[in-house]
Amino acid sequence: MILAVLCLIPTGAAFASYHRVQSAPVDTSNAVSISIDDPAGNNYSFKKERDGDEADDLIRYFLNLKENGQSIPALPESLLGEQFFKVTVTAAVNAVTYECYYTVDPSTCYFVAPDGGTYKISEEDAEAFITTKYAESIYKAASMPVMSMSGTAVVTPDSASWLYRNYTGGYVESDVSSFVFPSRESYEIEGNLNLAFDMAPDYCSVKVTNASGDTLYEGPLESLSELSLRNVPQIYVEVSAKWYKDASRSFYGELLYDFSSYVKAPAEFWLGMTSVNAGRFVAVTATNVTNPDGIALSSTTLPNAESPVFYDAGSNMAVALLPVDITTPAGAYDLTFTYGNTTAHVALNVTDPYGGGGIPYSNVYVDESVVQQTRSSSALMEYEQVEKEQLSSSSANRYFYAFFLDGMAGECTLLRGFGRDVYLNDSETPVYRTNGVDYSAPDGTLVMACNAGVVTYTGWLEYAGNMIVVDHGWGLKTWYCNLSSIDVSVGDVVDKGQALGSVGRTGFTAVTGAHIAMSVGGKFVCSYDTWPDSQYAGKVVIAKIDE
Repeated sequence: MILAVLCLIPTGAAFASYHRVQSAPVDTSNAVSISIDDPAGNNYSFKKERDGDEADDLIRYFLNLKENGQSIPALPESLLGEQFFKVTVTAAVNAVTYECYYTVDPSTCYFVAPDGGTYKISEEDAEAFITTKYAESIYKAASMPVMSMSGTAVVTPDSASWLYRNYTGGYVESDVSSFVFPSRESYEIEGNLNLAFDMAPDYCSVKVTNASGDTLYEGPLESLSELSLRNVPQIYVEVSAKWYKDASRSFYGELLYDFSSYVKAPAEFWLGMTSVNAGRFVAVTATNVTNPDGIALSSTTLPNAESPVFYDAGSNMAVALLPVDITTPAGAYDLTFTYGNTTAHVALNVTDPYGGGGIPYSNVYVDESVVQQTRSSSALMEYEQVEKEQLSSSSANRYFYAFFLDGMAGECTLLRGFGRDVYLNDSETPVYRTNGVDYSAPDGTLVMACNAGVVTYTGWLEYAGNMIVVDHGWGLKTWYCNLSSIDVSVGDVVDKGQALGSVGRTGFTAVTGAHIAMSVGGKFVCSYDTWPDSQYAGKVVIAKIDE
């Protein structure tokens, strides 16, 4: 038993020693390293090698902040939510963390101790830190200018010298090590070079050469816009930018750049038809485009124009279908498209579909009980909700090809065309304007898909009756209403001429037939240009693809 007890004594001593180490507070005698994370995301880490080295000095500084600081109830409200310096001092097995709020004014610096207590840092201690390189992030003047290219890519300097004025009033060198990259980098640009600084330099010279070493441009940054890079696949660029020392500002320095760029041809925009009737639509083709989402209709004089969605058409091309509102006055309109560094103006001529004769109209007579049931506020609201959902999106795949059918498989009569004002039951003013074509036809007449597509809606609506919507891709859809039967389901892929259902007398209608409409983007459009007997050979004219 005595021997057993003697064997346990070293173990107990070791446990007690370990417990003392674990519970010992971090102080200058046992701290071995320090880490400082500044508000800009930079980290400074030091391991103590000997007394009096940089790590030891920083450890002693932060561990003594509490001793020299003034205890306060809480941080000033102006600092709540603000970023801070996170300082971690580590001993063998323990670590403590300080949250330090430094400003360029030593009288307004604070910290939160590891125990949660809040202190105001003494001015002497605050001044000692804010004059070091570790406090660089609190000085706005320490941030170097940024040069961008073609409005997108940020170019990294090969060398830099940047000085800023700190609290003492003297200039100190900024730590530029993480901002420079001495090896020649390569970028990809679209169109022109278009170099720009977020802080204009006092002096900037640019030299541009091609792959053969020929000088394409050498001169000031201000005149660089005159350089054309058309048919120049690769360039080499040297830039020297300087900001002079001036008593009116708190920085000066010089940045040098040396990089190469692969030049992509600028985006170009083409209309399938340069003249179109109001109420119809036009295809816009963009070439030299790798990211269709980056295209925007930045401005236009076209009334009620919606920003079209561009879809990837392959071979670095994109296509958008742009509807022209039925109320658009005849005239010439400018469409301004932007993509990367490219801005293109395209002219569209809009003509009056009625030849100056005013909006055509029709007198329609429907049994009043049908009107009350199918055009009630609830019935219209129900339909408008479905319409909104269907108009809000489309397939990125193109299904349609060549001309469109009118949708009627057999003998039929065209009652009313697109865009006519309808006077209902002798109303004094038009009740609505037709958004499609109304047909009458004998019972049993099939209704066909106007072109290939995918079915996105089938169902019964009080206003539209049995309705089908087919998405032909790229924002173009056709709608089939008032049917007696529906023979397809949502998700079915249908071909041109495939039966969808039969004519009927459901929803708001006075005759057996069908209402067939076409939409592009968020608007209903006239489908006449897509029919085989149109002057455009019955198809959606898409420039550079299948014109």
